[in-house]
Amino acid sequence: MSLVRRQIISGAFWAAVETWGRQLAMFCVFVVLARHLGPEPFGLAALAMVVPNILAAPVTRGLPDAIIQRPEIEPIHLDSAFCLNIAVGAVISASIWLSAGIIATLFEQPLLAELVRWTSLIVVIQSFNVVPAAILKRQLDFRLFALRTLTGSIVGGATGVAFAIAGFGVWSLVWMQLAKATVETTVILLGSTWRPSFRFSYARIRELFGFAGPVIVQAFWNFGNDEIPKVVLGAFLGPAAVGLYAFARRPVDLLVEFLLWPLMAVTMPAVSRMQAEPEKINNFFNATVRVAGMMGFPAFFGFAAIAPVAVPLIFGQQWTAAVTAVQILMVLGVQRTIDSLCSYTILALGRSGLLLKLNMAYTVIALALIAGGVQINFEMGLIGLVVSNVVLLPVFLFQVRKLARIDVIRPVVIFPRLALAATLMFAIVSIWLRNAPAGAPPAITTAVGIAIGGIVYVAASFVLMRRDLLNARDFILRLRTQ
Repeated sequence: MSLVRRQIISGAFWAAVETWGRQLAMFCVFVVLARHLGPEPFGLAALAMVVPNILAAPVTRGLPDAIIQRPEIEPIHLDSAFCLNIAVGAVISASIWLSAGIIATLFEQPLLAELVRWTSLIVVIQSFNVVPAAILKRQLDFRLFALRTLTGSIVGGATGVAFAIAGFGVWSLVWMQLAKATVETTVILLGSTWRPSFRFSYARIRELFGFAGPVIVQAFWNFGNDEIPKVVLGAFLGPAAVGLYAFARRPVDLLVEFLLWPLMAVTMPAVSRMQAEPEKINNFFNATVRVAGMMGFPAFFGFAAIAPVAVPLIFGQQWTAAVTAVQILMVLGVQRTIDSLCSYTILALGRSGLLLKLNMAYTVIALALIAGGVQINFEMGLIGLVVSNVVLLPVFLFQVRKLARIDVIRPVVIFPRLALAATLMFAIVSIWLRNAPAGAPPAITTAVGIAIGGIVYVAASFVLMRRDLLNARDFILRLRTQ
């Protein structure tokens, strides 16, 4: 087995350990917090993170991506990036702290001022770990990430749960994020073998900014796009609607990270190493997209099917109003099986400027469709969000085909059959839930629904995709033996 192949497999394994451990820990925390907090605290916490999330772009993106993507890197590049990141992080945190009152006034929520001041500290905390983390990613070494994330999730989650049980409300969510960021940064700094020399070279920063500059602008836009639903919902419908959205988005993000992040995490460093070998990129893209689809379709369709019973059962009756929102947003998870891998492939090929243009197009579409949808109701606003994501998928595929010179149709031909099998599963499970015995405990109804869905999907997959499943098995076996 080649060194690069071993590194990719090892990277994917440790990325999976990191992601699955984090999602298990945070899911348990999320269940407890959801049972102690209602939509409004979740909405206020989400609004408090809007500006820090967007303005963190120059710290968390750009220079770290350039370190990963650049074919040759010198120690002075790393030292310069580390010093600049800390300085920028401190300036951004201070700026957010000082403007907290203005942000609270814009949303007409006085409590936001104090919440924003404390969430602003997350930016400068993160600024200390992004360069050491980028070095590890460049080396496809994800082992320390697993320790970092598990430790941060456990400590942060325990902090949030303790504060929620003690009755601190929305502050439990804020202190959870601060504790998590602090612990994760500490683990990376202590565990990394790289140590900064606190040297700075303007010339080396300029070299990195040839790639990093467009990435930062693109990240600004991307983070801003992520916050558009919260801003629009908060402006038109208030913090309770933002809380429902933040809650409904959480299961989608959990499933995306649990199922797809191990593939996404290795895509950029792997494709970066294959830039001059289109055939290898073609094989990698084909395998990852197919695997992502095979895992994603049953998970997202399946959760959407059991949501009417599972959501109030797991998170409490106060979240019943979020069931439809959860079902709508599961479509985003299906879409992520393609567009996330396309985005990382485009970025690995050095075309950060193209991603910026695509994000700009998304902004216009999303603002129009979400703002138009919320004029009707909350659910139509979410449908507008989903549509604004899906309409750009053909553009992503076309650009990957053009840049990487690969056959993007080859892996997606399986998707109609995946969709058919998943739709059949959704229909059968929905029929079961509607006709389940009235006196049956919700936990039993949900468990039986999951079992029925699994049987239906496996049977349908065997009929519709037997050859594809065998090819996937052979691909995995080849990875183990080459």
